[in-house]
Amino acid sequence: MKRNKGNSVWLLPLVLDGGLVVDFRDDHVHVQLGRNLKVTSEQRETAWGRIAEICDENGTRRVLVEGRAPEGVLDTTEVIDAGLKAATVPRLWMAFCFEAFIPDELSELYETVAASKGVRVKHFSNPEAALHWLRTNAPA
Repeated sequence: MKRNKGNSVWLLPLVLDGGLVVDFRDDHVHVQLGRNLKVTSEQRETAWGRIAEICDENGTRRVLVEGRAPEGVLDTTEVIDAGLKAATVPRLWMAFCFEAFIPDELSELYETVAASKGVRVKHFSNPEAALHWLRTNAPA
């Protein structure tokens, strides 16, 4: 893990091809997904640990995730596990902004599972709309 100026932490190599970056921006935690990202359970644990840490350090529960949706087809069990993992940060509000996002049953399942644990999640294809939703609905 390498820190750069500010609160950015690179969780994988500096080239965003398969990696992700977690940092604090003004009033929310920002997660930038690299191209060709394939999420493993170990990487998910590391990312959620860092998201929780930055949320606590900055007194926010707002998270914006941007990039391409991770590659590969997730099965229902993996989506449920990922939705439950979102509860790592209590009272979290999370906006996913994926390029060319089209809602499907798995994105709805993720939102439902996360909501069952007190986490508000919504998917977007427009970053401005995603950030507006976070700022309008989520407490600071």
